[in-house]
Amino acid sequence: MCGIVGYAGKRAAVDILIRGLKRLEYRGYDSSGIAFVRGDRIEIIKSEGRIDNVEKMAAKFAETSPGGNLNDVHFGIGHTRWATHGKPTTQNAHPHRTGHVVLVHNGIIENYQELKKKLVARGHQPQSETDSELFGFLVLEEMEKGASLMNGVRLAFDSVEGACSVVVMSERELGVLVGARRGGSPLVAAIDPEGGAILASDAQPLIDITREVIFVEQGDVVVGDSKGVHFFDLKSGAPIQRKTTRLDWSVETLSKQGFAHYMLKEIHEQPTALVDTFNGLLDLAKRGDPDPFPFADREVAKLLESASDIVLIACGTSWHAALLGKYWIERWAGVRVSVELASEFRYRQPVLAPQSLVIALSQSGETADTLAVVRQVNGLGNKTMGITNVRGSTLSREATAVLYTSAGPEIGVAATKTFSAQLLSLLIIAGHLGSKKGRKLEPVFDELLRVPHLLAGELAGTLASRAHAVAKAIAGYKGFFFIGRGYSFPIALEGALKLKEIAYVHAEGYAGGELKHGPIAMIDPNMVVVVLAPRDSWREKTLSNLEEVKARGAVVLAIGDPSDEALKQASHHWIALPEGARELDECWAPFFLSPVVQLLSYELALLKGTDVDKPRNLAKSVTVE
Repeated sequence: MCGIVGYAGKRAAVDILIRGLKRLEYRGYDSSGIAFVRGDRIEIIKSEGRIDNVEKMAAKFAETSPGGNLNDVHFGIGHTRWATHGKPTTQNAHPHRTGHVVLVHNGIIENYQELKKKLVARGHQPQSETDSELFGFLVLEEMEKGASLMNGVRLAFDSVEGACSVVVMSERELGVLVGARRGGSPLVAAIDPEGGAILASDAQPLIDITREVIFVEQGDVVVGDSKGVHFFDLKSGAPIQRKTTRLDWSVETLSKQGFAHYMLKEIHEQPTALVDTFNGLLDLAKRGDPDPFPFADREVAKLLESASDIVLIACGTSWHAALLGKYWIERWAGVRVSVELASEFRYRQPVLAPQSLVIALSQSGETADTLAVVRQVNGLGNKTMGITNVRGSTLSREATAVLYTSAGPEIGVAATKTFSAQLLSLLIIAGHLGSKKGRKLEPVFDELLRVPHLLAGELAGTLASRAHAVAKAIAGYKGFFFIGRGYSFPIALEGALKLKEIAYVHAEGYAGGELKHGPIAMIDPNMVVVVLAPRDSWREKTLSNLEEVKARGAVVLAIGDPSDEALKQASHHWIALPEGARELDECWAPFFLSPVVQLLSYELALLKGTDVDKPRNLAKSVTVE
């Protein structure tokens, strides 16, 4: 979950490293650091806290050091950390030095304790609490035996257990970067058109230099220098070839574009994300009766149509999307769907039918537990499908087939527009399968075209101001319950998660019918209950749940149809859904409820004074277990 950048070439390396780390800060921001070459020595600057600290230290270094002009530096590595082994201190920050070897690392060395004992017994003295530093000692030992830096990195992996990526340099081979990947921790490489190479955990740091990137596969070693990049097999050391992928992002899409936070920008980008995902998934030239949902990718369509049942695998927000997918697919397609947490499924002994299709959802395509399930299921001989927002991600390469959402890069740690895009992809799956079974779903398709426009009008209009006003009124309460039924239940879970993630307040999500089975004991006048109650099949039951918590003293915030006077009168606070939403099928309610709970969480977080885009203890891409 950490962020790595490395550069070797002709440009100002320190500027590239710091700018790249800022774009990767969503992967971790407990501490950060850079290493760069001055003369024949590698200098290291690192600090706990945000990358701004390192940027200031680098500026001071340039001012106070003889010959300290950092514009002359053309070679270095950088890292932003999400702590696993060891506290987020300067001592534990990367890069780590072991003799003439300096490295950055992403992932976990699982045999850390055993390896540390062996290295200490051989005379090494680790200076940090991290597992990462140990890898440097292994490379150092191999190079002392005569290995090159590349082979030293390769051979070091023989002693290491666990999934990780590293980028390493040495004072004995100045100008050479060696990156390696084994397991789920991603790595991306690119050739600098002006001469050189850049490596990073994600593609964002590469955008300023090139859009032609190479996704490093598991078991790859990549060597970068002023001439470009070269790939080798991790086990044998034999040269290999890797294809390039062209990114469809721009520098502009990575900026805040006038919004106060990336999260707010990405909430407002949801209508565009829906339209782009819709256009990317469907072959509209073939649309019509009997199939208003024809997939552009025939392999995807064939896998879905041949499945006896579907297992949706995900973590976190993606799991909430999967829960909604179950409602839609079972309703329209009549296909049995189970929804599983990847972190639990992978350690069970799952029973799958021969034609069971496992669909894995991961916004980044790099979620460690989800990828582990895909590999497990592939090994069992079942087909797998990925739903991800990142082309070239590990999930897209390892699943049998893949559906790409087109939400664009999402920088805010709390998922917003990628969640909506996932929902749409699952609804389209349901529509396609239902059409193949003779369900008349042309009206659903027609309504789909209206949803982004209705949502865009409200986001640009009064929805944000309503959320702001309500947040000010309820910010002082001790905790929050989100309740909903049917399609609103997964949004209740997601609303509670968003509030926990960015505002750090107690929040729980429940199916409304479960309140009496224990949670209602928590209700008192210091508790806010957020009731998701659009006009749907469950509305009357949800209103009864509202009365139950209100009778026990809870402060009630209801979110529902603007014409629902009974709901409005029964609540203390009220947020109306878009006016036109009432004309649509109830299946579309989550697409309107979701931005409301996102905005509510955002506004509460602002009032709490938290860092909305970089919440504590979290990272965007969970690449470790």
